[in-house]
This record gives sequence, structure tokens and C-alpha cells, in this order.
Amino acid sequence: MRADGTPSTRREPWPVAIAALLLAMIGTSVGFYRVASRSADPPVVEDAFAAERQESDRLRAERRAESLGWRIDLAVGLHPGGAHVVADVRDPRGAPIAADRVQVLRERPAEGGLDAAIDLMRAGDGFAGDVPLPRAGRWHLVVRAERGGERVERSFAVWAP
Repeated sequence: MRADGTPSTRREPWPVAIAALLLAMIGTSVGFYRVASRSADPPVVEDAFAAERQESDRLRAERRAESLGWRIDLAVGLHPGGAHVVADVRDPRGAPIAADRVQVLRERPAEGGLDAAIDLMRAGDGFAGDVPLPRAGRWHLVVRAERGGERVERSFAVWAP
């Protein structure tokens, strides 16, 4: 009502502003949903509980290897489609250790389903082998050497051409 008694035709802007904000929020949520539904990212690990136990085992093995003084010396050569890995397991004095088994665990951090374990073959005092890298980009490799129940690991990242 105006001061002279006539009805006011002015409308308050706040209900329209609140409705516009709610519509903008709903539109943004729908946009994010569409983007998320178009990229089907697989889970990084299938079983989180088992992955946590494996990580605990890996940390325990790393501490044990440090207490024994073991280390892995690596030489990595990249080539199209893979990498050539040479691993030497050494004791604290630098003498080679005859490991029972040496493996390279190949992991693709950005994509699931490409992880694999590749055994390295004996080559002189150490072990060597080719690790296929089927896609270009970043790969995480873990070299694991085992001897008599003891294990030492060394991880590193490579960029496949």
C-alpha cells in the first residue's frame, strides 16, 4: 500500500533471485553428472581390503630389506612398446645376492586392467628382461626380489613413448 491508500504493484525481487539460484545449481549439477557419466573410470583396485594388506606387507618387506642392507641396482632402457630392465640385488658390501626370484610388477596408475607381473630371467650376476608397455604414458614399475622368504622391492616410474 502506498501512503495515499492505493495498492502497490511493486514486486519483491528476492523470490525470483532465490529461484534463479536454485535453477543455476540444478543446471550445474546436471552438467557435472553428464561429464561424469561419459568417462567410465574403472576402480583402481578391485578389493581395497586386500590392497591394504599388500601395502602393509610391502612396507614390512621394505623395512626388513633396509635392516639386512639389501638393495636393488637398476638399469632401465626404454624402447617402443616396452622397457628393458636389468636388476642386480646387492648386499651391504655391494656383493651380488643370488635371489630365488625377481619380478617386475607393471602398474598403470591412470587406467585399470593393465597391471601384470613379469618374471626376469638370470643374466650374469643379476636378472634381466623386457617389460611390455602396451600404451604410451606413465607406468609404475616395482622390481621385487625374493630370497629364502625375504623380499626387497624398488619402485620407479617410466614414461613410455
